[in-house]
Amino acid sequence: MTNLRELMLPPIAAGVLVAALMLSACGGSAATRGSAPTQTTPAQEVTMTSTYQEGAPYPADTEHLDDILAIGQGHELPEDAEVLSVSPSTNFAENYPGGWGYIIAFTAEDQAIRDYVTNNTNSPGELIENYPQATQEMDGLEDVDLSAISNPWKRSFDGVILVLERPLGRGWLIIRGAPR
Repeated sequence: MTNLRELMLPPIAAGVLVAALMLSACGGSAATRGSAPTQTTPAQEVTMTSTYQEGAPYPADTEHLDDILAIGQGHELPEDAEVLSVSPSTNFAENYPGGWGYIIAFTAEDQAIRDYVTNNTNSPGELIENYPQATQEMDGLEDVDLSAISNPWKRSFDGVILVLERPLGRGWLIIRGAPR
């Protein structure tokens, strides 16, 4: 009799295991049917994490930074700038049909920023502190939160907008475009 029980135990244990797995699979499906989905569809994922704007030549990410800077002529960053982020210019795109843009946030040394301003704008870099503070109402700044920037300065040149924080250290280069 002991031998018969020993022979029957493995098939019973296997049957119980299979039944438990089947019940947990059914229970898991029923639980997700009544609640919000835990997995996103590809369309939802693109909406939530997309860095691509319709009509933009490249996704807004650091992997495409060189391509983004090559749009137009003379788009560059201060010497040895460290890029913090590249993001889409979504507010501009919403307000300008077919418009797209990029905001490149960076940090750089004080002198590198001053040299950049002198070499790329019609403003001498040594006088940055003398210029008035940029305001949110200024054209081109709809995608930059100026309230998070101390004493912001703005200059447009060569199809870009440069925003700098004073004292110098942080900056934003805004590149925008639209179909012609």
